[in-house]
Amino acid sequence: MGQDWSQWLDEAPETGDPAASRTRKAPVVRLRRRREDGSEGEGMRPVLVVGGCGGAGTTTTVLGLAAELGAGGSTTVAVDATSAGSDLALRGADEHLSPISLQAWLYGRGDDSPAPLKECLSQSSSGIGLLWRDAAPLRRRATYLTVARAIADAGYTPVYDGGSPIAARHLRPLLEDGDIALVLAIPARADAANRLRVTLEWLDDEFGGQTEGQGGGIVGDTTIVVSHQLSGNDSAVADHLREHLTGWVRDIREIPYDPHLARGELVRHNALEADTRRAYRNLLSGVAS
Repeated sequence: MGQDWSQWLDEAPETGDPAASRTRKAPVVRLRRRREDGSEGEGMRPVLVVGGCGGAGTTTTVLGLAAELGAGGSTTVAVDATSAGSDLALRGADEHLSPISLQAWLYGRGDDSPAPLKECLSQSSSGIGLLWRDAAPLRRRATYLTVARAIADAGYTPVYDGGSPIAARHLRPLLEDGDIALVLAIPARADAANRLRVTLEWLDDEFGGQTEGQGGGIVGDTTIVVSHQLSGNDSAVADHLREHLTGWVRDIREIPYDPHLARGELVRHNALEADTRRAYRNLLSGVAS
């Protein structure tokens, strides 16, 4: 089990690094969603966004992906999949912030079955629902597999905000589900790019297989998102990752700096710049089909 990652990122990227201009390898073949009978087909996949480090832009990436997924006609819910609750709903519920948490929804009416999901969601003006959670545990023996099944039964496509770290125990059921697309978000910083190696090694060790070669398994189905949180949109970090990881991971995408996101306040999708919305749309087209 496992690949040799020892040489893939041995130097920090620098602006103007000539390595960024070298010829790229062809991207790996995109995977399609598997049907229950094992055959492959088209369709929207659930998405899990996890940060490669703290402050990676997971919440804004989740909100952007979910909004574009909803705009494409899918009944979509952004789900807080952190261990103790994030600001997902506070950042995204610009239409209605429901007092009902993920745990309260999952408890339902006390009979171990969830309440009607539509009645429990916070709402965004982009048309998506949001499920927030607090630090309380899930109900007895429930995991995020329980959550995923209940969301699927309700007819929604989820986009999960896993926060960080990726090795958190509660995320394992989602990582083990090959039908869920994995997005690893990092800020556009050299230190964050260098720390990706540890994350990819861990994914490979925990979920890889003996027969999976380059571009295979969970690492081969992982999309790296580089989030620009300072003005300028210098692509040196993303280009460095493309130089070393093309052919190993599914894709490497960039989300440009956006003054609306940089405010750190309520996110209104229609207030994002056109380039930002286009970047989320392109990201979605790669991971969710």
